[in-house]
Amino acid sequence: MSIDFGDLDNDKNIQEKLTNLHNSVEKIEIMLEKLRTADIYEQLSLKQKVDYDLFIAYTLNTLYWLYLRIKNEDPNKNDVKNQLNRVKEYMLKAKQANERNTIRPKLNQAVAGRFIKHGISYKDGENVPALNKKIKFQD
Repeated sequence: MSIDFGDLDNDKNIQEKLTNLHNSVEKIEIMLEKLRTADIYEQLSLKQKVDYDLFIAYTLNTLYWLYLRIKNEDPNKNDVKNQLNRVKEYMLKAKQANERNTIRPKLNQAVAGRFIKHGISYKDGENVPALNKKIKFQD
C-alpha cells in the first residue's frame, strides 16, 4: 500500500518513520487476527490461559496508549494508565502463584510415614517419657 505524504514529500526522515509505523501496525493487526481466530485456547493449560489473557489485555491497553500518543493526547490523564498498572499487578500475582506451585517443597507422604513408623520405638505407651521433664541418659 502506498502512502500519500502530501506536504511531507521532501522530508525523507518523517516518511521513513511513518512507513515504519504503518508496517508495524499492519503486523500487529495480523498477529491480533491470528490470536483472535486461533482455536488453541481450549487446549491450553490453566497457566498458559492466564498468560495468554494477560498478554492480550496488556497488548490492547498498550495499543490504546499508543493511539492516544499518536492523537497527541496525554495517556496519563486517561484511565488506560490505571488499566496497564492493573494488568501489571495481575502479571505479578500470576507469577507468584506459579512460583508457589513450582518452588515450594512438596511432602512425600510415604517417606514421612516411614520416618514416623521407624522413628518411634514405643509400643502402646511403654517407656514413654513424661512431658516437660528432663530425660536423664546413662553414660
